Amino acid sequence: MIASLPMYWRSENAVAWQQYWHRVQANATSLGLPPLTAPENLPISWYDHWLRADLILSQTCGLPFRTKLKGKVAYVTTPDFGLSDCAPGHYCSVALRRKGQQDGWRLARNADDSQSGWAAALDYLTTQHRDAYSQIIDTGAHAASAHAVADGHADIACVDAVTWRLIQQHDDVASTLEVVASTRPTPALPLITSLDQNPDPLRIALRAGLADTPEEDRQAMGGLRGFVDLSPEDYFRVPLPATD
Repeated sequence: MIASLPMYWRSENAVAWQQYWHRVQANATSLGLPPLTAPENLPISWYDHWLRADLILSQTCGLPFRTKLKGKVAYVTTPDFGLSDCAPGHYCSVALRRKGQQDGWRLARNADDSQSGWAAALDYLTTQHRDAYSQIIDTGAHAASAHAVADGHADIACVDAVTWRLIQQHDDVASTLEVVASTRPTPALPLITSLDQNPDPLRIALRAGLADTPEEDRQAMGGLRGFVDLSPEDYFRVPLPATD
């Protein structure tokens, strides 16, 4: 079996995520949960990880969950990070620009299969009464998109609001950026398991592990408050973005 919680894992908070998982394991000894695999040790294509038959737990993005992973993985639960103006178990993106720079439409995008970096960016575009970005620069990660805007290689980026919290905690580049808008909330990044696994014991263990987690570690992990059991249909109802 293999498990990972890669989405908000950074070198600065890796220990907090690992300690949380140890608490989950302690509350689910009958499941024989494996150690967490760090993001840097996952395959280059995370789909190869998410689609493994022996996947016990991982976290994906809402867009892959309703496209390439639809019907191929089982939904477990959704982390809740207590974001302002978002319902429990939901999140949004923040549109970032350099401080004092309000023009230009070159978009820094983490990936074309990202709900928060691409689908949300298209949604934001419609609120600005624009048809397209003047250029799309793929960066591979939200933090890299923030750096691209700060360095002047791009004009704007839409970044997952929880990731933005972590960037503010750890990256000096945050001081050069400002939030110009928040996008419409959608269901947050779901936890998944293989179709062969029973999600119910995992839900119980995840909550029990969090109950034993100190506030300092929760904040280090991005402000994890709890878990919300949504429905896969909540994700599938979100419109798919246009292909570029």
